[in-house]
Amino acid sequence: MDLLASLNLENLPEQQTRIQTLFGNDPNFDLKLGFDSCCACGKASPKIDCSSCHRVKYCSKACRDKDSAPSGIYSDDNSEGGERALGHSSIICALLGLCNDDEVVEAGDKKELSSFSDDRRTAATDRVASEFESYPATLANVLIEGPCYQDALQKSVGSTLTIHVIGASTDSELWEGHPSKEQERNVFSCYADALAEVAEQYKMKSILLQFFGPQCPKTNINETLDIPPVQAKQSSTKLRVTTSNADYDGRSTNKQQSSPDILVFFNPGFTCPDYEWEKTLLSCMKENRFPFLVTTNTEMEAVADVQFLFDKKFFEDIPPTLKFILENTEDAANEMEGTGEDDSFDYDTSSFFSPNPYCGLRVRQSGTMANDVYVKSRWIYGGFSGPIRETASKKSTTTSSKGKRKRVDAANANSKKTNPALV
Repeated sequence: MDLLASLNLENLPEQQTRIQTLFGNDPNFDLKLGFDSCCACGKASPKIDCSSCHRVKYCSKACRDKDSAPSGIYSDDNSEGGERALGHSSIICALLGLCNDDEVVEAGDKKELSSFSDDRRTAATDRVASEFESYPATLANVLIEGPCYQDALQKSVGSTLTIHVIGASTDSELWEGHPSKEQERNVFSCYADALAEVAEQYKMKSILLQFFGPQCPKTNINETLDIPPVQAKQSSTKLRVTTSNADYDGRSTNKQQSSPDILVFFNPGFTCPDYEWEKTLLSCMKENRFPFLVTTNTEMEAVADVQFLFDKKFFEDIPPTLKFILENTEDAANEMEGTGEDDSFDYDTSSFFSPNPYCGLRVRQSGTMANDVYVKSRWIYGGFSGPIRETASKKSTTTSSKGKRKRVDAANANSKKTNPALV
């Protein structure tokens, strides 16, 4: 991400709120740190905020200074979340400052925008737009690159590829609120442009892109348009887009829903207590073997999601990398055992788990831990739904990316203590 490079960062510094001592003293602590409680000591109703970004609150100047100090209050704490949580560092403060600019653009506050320099306004507008544009970019690029989707794409040669985007909403996948009203109106043309290479490479007759969810437009949309050919002499493919303002029904019992070739979930929040996903997933993933793609905002959220799908037997055909994370068993460790000096290991290439190179540039603030930041769809994973195939463990393998794999405590990934950035 260019934004991170400008701050001399290789990765987004997620989960920086220092919470170890607070939860150690009170396991039932349930205030929002930095919002309705002091971000350093947890005292309720803080009155002092950061004088720079104005997005993190404290009960006193001493607590503010303590949270901003490089050594911090956990400098000698080597436990999980200790040294990695840097508190309200200058980098976090700078990222939260950008959140202020992005929210001004999002709100369309002309008076406030008039005080911005041209460069500042353009940068904020580009960041907000990039978040919207990441949806078609992620969809098209991950599908064409992901090994688990290739059979579905091959079967669609000369016919129709059907993609179901489940849990979609007007203000994300469908671009309501895009800083350019013209782009907002032309959202489906942008999906058509993004899918052009997929359509041409597999010589598809058409692509059916269906969005489902209670936050889709109340009046269902049904549009058909041309996917522009990549090469001038190629015939165009038709893109048909439909929306359904309803919970997803995997049984295909209504006219709005066709049988899918690929399932897609953008930031679904499978483990978020505010959502109920089990009925939907039972209908489409329990017994059906579909290739699927999921994006999440943080790495820990991705691990929590995979744990949920794995426990519910919605996603079983996973590579040893994820088995090791989720089960932490000797068998899984043996499957991961290195084959050379670089500690590479073989794995089933049908599944994947990685950062998303096609996510947007906009950084957002967590709603529960004020120093925690995230980027929508920053992480992706996918594979096949449904039961394990008998031959899954015997398939031909290839070597994964090099280096030792980081171990994550997935058992606690959905707790507020260890995963405050869940949104």
